[in-house]
Amino acid sequence: MSGIGCACYLRRLMPHKRFAILEARGDLGGTWDLFRYPGIRSDSDLFTFGYEFRPWTSDQAIADGPAIQSYLRDTAAEYGVDRAIRYHHRLLRADWDSGAALWRVAVRRTDRDETITLLCRWLFGATGYYDYAQGYAPDFGGQRDFTGPIVHPQHWPADLDVTGKRVAVIGSGATAVTLVPALARTAAHVVQVQRTPTYILPVPSRDRIHAALRRLLPAATAYAATRRLNIARQRWVYTLFQRYPRAARRFIRWANRRSLPAGFPLDPHFTPPMRHGISGCARCRMATISPRCGAGGHRSSPVPSPASTKRASS
Repeated sequence: MSGIGCACYLRRLMPHKRFAILEARGDLGGTWDLFRYPGIRSDSDLFTFGYEFRPWTSDQAIADGPAIQSYLRDTAAEYGVDRAIRYHHRLLRADWDSGAALWRVAVRRTDRDETITLLCRWLFGATGYYDYAQGYAPDFGGQRDFTGPIVHPQHWPADLDVTGKRVAVIGSGATAVTLVPALARTAAHVVQVQRTPTYILPVPSRDRIHAALRRLLPAATAYAATRRLNIARQRWVYTLFQRYPRAARRFIRWANRRSLPAGFPLDPHFTPPMRHGISGCARCRMATISPRCGAGGHRSSPVPSPASTKRASS
């Protein structure tokens, strides 16, 4: 996403410059092309996550993966940067040549099984922080004795069908928040296993303010206003949570209690042990998890094992 954004700015602000985008995969989109697990979506609203120069026109602030992929593809085509992408080009190394004042970039052409050298005066790294070859997978005791499939969300099989299955999802971060409700639609039973609870804050998937502004203003103006408003609101919430952590915890618990079924316990499932501040907070769309909590649909269980990755088992 950042590579396409940088290229679009070059097209807009420095149209005389020549550039190339190196992409190791066979399609654009980065994370949004790599991850295909059920329910994948953004955990930030698209009015702030999207590009400033190209409006996100949908009222769905929390968008799913395919919608974001379409947004990226349309943006790249609109600014002509899709023609500058060199697919199946994997960067091996980059060396600065002081004498020539150039970068010498060694690139592996995976489609031709050859290595080439490219020269450039300016090198921008838009690689993200995921290991695309292999997601992090801690070793869980006894997993080699488990007879069912163990799936990492980064490598979700396209033909995996959990209909009628009993599924365990390990972890309670942003991936689990999106994965659990999607699996619960068809699985017979879903259990979320977590070591440490995460603060969960329900947010509406539809931005009503943007919907109202679109009726009154041009699309670009409505997008810009919504973007600035959401950025200001996020800064305000961050400042409030950092300055008044106890009040913030009370607010989150109040929001959780309103969203969960009557009588569903907040402790220990939604109560992180941190007492001196709020370091992170996952956001979920309203009415996604709560109808499936309890009653055989969803249950979280604290366990003393690492929870850095999420795995679905049937």
